[in-house]
Amino acid sequence: MYKIVRKSEARVRGIAPNKTADNYITKETTPVFSFATTKGDNYYEKIKVGYNRLYFILEGELVLTFNEKEERLKKDDSIYIEKNTEYEINGTFNAVVVNEPAFGTIPKSD
Repeated sequence: MYKIVRKSEARVRGIAPNKTADNYITKETTPVFSFATTKGDNYYEKIKVGYNRLYFILEGELVLTFNEKEERLKKDDSIYIEKNTEYEINGTFNAVVVNEPAFGTIPKSD
């Protein structure tokens, strides 16, 4: 089995007035992982999700803060964040975001 998702087929989701996501691979495709590109314009958010998450920066800069430690990611940088990790994001960026399991599924309790 395989599935090609063209840009024209990606589901655009407005997360905030200054943040959008183009969802390519969703829980409807597979519950195993999801794949999206996310754009933020001077965007800030405090995050703690039940998903393992990967960011890959396509453009701009994404600043992540973990327990007051700041990490700056620029084009072609990536980061893996384990589920249930608390962090903040801030910046103007275009990034690939991969969630495991797929975003919108109910993660299994540990």
